[in-house]
Amino acid sequence: MPGIDERRLELIDGEVYEKVSPRWGHSRIAAKLAAWFSEIGYAGVEPRAIIPPGATDGPSAPLPEVAIYRSDPPADDEWITRPPDVAVEIRSLGQSRRDIRVKVDLYLRFGVPSVWVVDLESNEVEVYEDGARRVLSGPDVLESVNAPGMQFAVADLFER
Repeated sequence: MPGIDERRLELIDGEVYEKVSPRWGHSRIAAKLAAWFSEIGYAGVEPRAIIPPGATDGPSAPLPEVAIYRSDPPADDEWITRPPDVAVEIRSLGQSRRDIRVKVDLYLRFGVPSVWVVDLESNEVEVYEDGARRVLSGPDVLESVNAPGMQFAVADLFER
């Protein structure tokens, strides 16, 4: 596609979308999470996930901001073809909540046990796991059985 960097394209339910270009805060938080995740497992920033079609949706190939495997990550020349332990999406300023929710549902259907949505407008983190949704902010501590040994106050994530 002329004029479009292909690595910034996502296939969601059989349709191609251009991924929102990250601003400084977006990439700063992704880097911080990747560094923290790397202390307990294997973290990748914007790895391509290959998700086969489901019963009600088409094939998808999203780019989560950060993905973590506690063990046995994909090889360096592979895409994500099996669910990571945690997938993180960062909602950029002005990005639709609906667009993010579509991707959350896609990751959950794929079998990702823990999906985090970092919201740059509200300074909150939504955690989807065990069939529930938690919204954390400020001094709330984010910890997950899917990222054992990692815990932090949400305020620390947004701190500059």
